[in-house]
Amino acid sequence: MIKMLRILHPSGYAEERNYILRVIFEEFLGISYECQEGSEDTVQIRLVHAPEEGVLIWSDVLFLTSPENWLTEASLPKVPLPIWSARHDLPDASLVKGTIPVIYGRPVEGGIWFTQKEKVIQLGLDVAGSVFFMLTRYEEAVLPFRDAYGRFPARVSLAYREGFLDRPIVDEYIEILWACMKRLWPGLRRKERRYRIWLSHDVDVPLCAAGKPWVMVLRNAGGDLVKRGNISLLARRVQSRLLNDPRVDPCNTFDFIMGMSERYGLKSTFFFKAGSSNPLYDNDYSLEDPWIQTLMQRAYERGHEIGIHPSYESYKDEKTLRLECERLRRVAESLGISQECWGSRQHYLRWENPTTWQICDESGLDYDSTLGFADHVGFRCGTCHEFPVFNLRTRRPLRLRERPLIAMDGTLLAPQYMALRPEQALAWIERLSSICRRFGGTFSLLWHNSSLIESWQRNLYLEALEVAVT
Repeated sequence: MIKMLRILHPSGYAEERNYILRVIFEEFLGISYECQEGSEDTVQIRLVHAPEEGVLIWSDVLFLTSPENWLTEASLPKVPLPIWSARHDLPDASLVKGTIPVIYGRPVEGGIWFTQKEKVIQLGLDVAGSVFFMLTRYEEAVLPFRDAYGRFPARVSLAYREGFLDRPIVDEYIEILWACMKRLWPGLRRKERRYRIWLSHDVDVPLCAAGKPWVMVLRNAGGDLVKRGNISLLARRVQSRLLNDPRVDPCNTFDFIMGMSERYGLKSTFFFKAGSSNPLYDNDYSLEDPWIQTLMQRAYERGHEIGIHPSYESYKDEKTLRLECERLRRVAESLGISQECWGSRQHYLRWENPTTWQICDESGLDYDSTLGFADHVGFRCGTCHEFPVFNLRTRRPLRLRERPLIAMDGTLLAPQYMALRPEQALAWIERLSSICRRFGGTFSLLWHNSSLIESWQRNLYLEALEVAVT
């Protein structure tokens, strides 16, 4: 008999509860359930056909928030967060560390977070509320902080301030939940999830010399000489401009990228720009350029994927995003590129909650992969798994899915962000990919084609692939 759960929960926030319970039990665990409102102020879970075999109870906190405080600072977690020695209570739970911060919760009794008395397990952790907070990026709809590019910075996020941005706390909470369920119902089965690597490449600067203004080429050549001390790169840059030949352009590293992906049995996704909404930030290549079209076609024919890299202002402009998506699809169709799934990553990782998700959904995109912080690598959404998204304002789930971005080359190396040395960057990649592997998740790595123009950059990329794959 297939075991089904019955979940009783307090009244209120029905749309939010239905969404997050579906994500936790169906999407993440693959377990069937039915739910209904109960009269208690806790969430209670039993087996439908054998309620006497035990009950799992967790504290309900976030969804008991009064409506006037919803999406206000009054509803945010109180800091510093309580710390629970979860591994001591649940040694079978797969956790990054022995202790874990509790985003929302209420101690069971005497300040403790876990009790088991025969067939009754009580958790002080508000599993649904805490997971909802992270996946919907609740705090980003509440707090006003933005950087010079209009982005929510990592440093003001709860995860960064409380020291857990480097761990997928949502996945850990679900492992805690699963460990409790297995204690009560050993015959319960969950779906298997396997580690994978997803490589993506935002095509901001497909060529950096061929066809470019001489003043720009010479300025960059000066950087090759003075900053980088790389005469060979200077010569390639000038040669590409003199001959107007993309084949020798330093930024034309696409065959290298595809070759490395194919060596490791991986598929790369190339996000192309399809418009310009701000000339200060949007580079001026065109999808109608024959060289760009040949590149798109070659990537597709080699088994890689095409996506859209929407222009700078499109993240909150439905018309702009829709027109750019239509343009990309139109060009792709003319080239014989046919894909079941189309995704996007916003330029500069600009994202507004919930506007960007909503207009991506309305533009017919299947997934977004913007949600990684520009200034620090890690688990912005608290998970290394793809998930369906929720609009906090309309209180409705969307068809769109989010593929969280875990690490980006610029975040690791750029002087304005983490400013790591190559060996330090590699250590971060090794650690994050190892954590993703532990939870059967996806290590999502973004590396720009224009960040592979020097030998040390290519070597770092190869080392990154090696540690992520093995």
